[in-house]
Amino acid sequence: MKIILFTLLLIFSVQSYADWSLIYKDPTIKSEYFVNLNNYKRNKDKVRAWTLENFPKVEQILAFKYRSVKSYVEFDCKVPQLRILAHSLYEGNMGKGKTVYSNGSPLKWKKISQNTVFSGYSQVLCAESN
Repeated sequence: MKIILFTLLLIFSVQSYADWSLIYKDPTIKSEYFVNLNNYKRNKDKVRAWTLENFPKVEQILAFKYRSVKSYVEFDCKVPQLRILAHSLYEGNMGKGKTVYSNGSPLKWKKISQNTVFSGYSQVLCAESN
């Protein structure tokens, strides 16, 4: 399973800017949040899609410095929850440049709080995939 998700992550890392739909732009820190509405997968009450977080300044987690995060996420349209199936950190914006970290192991399901970026992703994807 890890190999499949990692392969998918590599395949979709060459997508162009045109594949991304802007969901939200934070007016304070100017970060941008995108979803790929051209390539989602729906299975009953769940939908999987690629998301992209773009930051104007370099962010840092532990020793990893990055400007964007690309994630393959599964959203439950019946129960407000999600799980990140795979994610990568990139040194450049829009998932470009060197990959500084990548994880293909799915994380546990997590409740989606209201009025968050993830609730926005979920609302758009669940509506779009119906």
